Amino acid sequence: MFELTKIRMGAIALATLFSMVMAPIANAELKSTLIIEVDDLKTQKGEVCFKLFSSSFGFPDNDKNAVLSRCVKITENPLKITLKDISSGSYAIAVFQDVNGDGTLNRNAAGNPTEGYGFSNNPTTRQDLTRYGDCVFLLAGAKETITIKLKYPPTK
Repeated sequence: MFELTKIRMGAIALATLFSMVMAPIANAELKSTLIIEVDDLKTQKGEVCFKLFSSSFGFPDNDKNAVLSRCVKITENPLKITLKDISSGSYAIAVFQDVNGDGTLNRNAAGNPTEGYGFSNNPTTRQDLTRYGDCVFLLAGAKETITIKLKYPPTK
């Protein structure tokens, strides 16, 4: 009987130790490197601004609802923006070329963009009708590259 109690106590101690060691691993959040490749830049003037969203709230232009929002100086075409330690999950990206440096996607009187813009998955919809669901992608691997082709308003 004493031996059986000793074995049970050893098993309980081993199970406790195992759960203490494995708990941080089970709760560890998977992180990824996301590379946003912005292609079809008409000019290298200004910056490319992007917003990364993890839900449809505020997509595509509300900075407050974006997980990450930043502008990057254009140094190459295509421009590659590397984001490290992004949590795995579903995301959508909105980008625009800020030629005049005012930090906003400029529009004409009719509300149409006057600067280049684009979205993850390169949907064919108009900028003002683009939905989160059309642009969402799954970030799950160690490294993912998303290519976004900019669209520009027709020139006269």
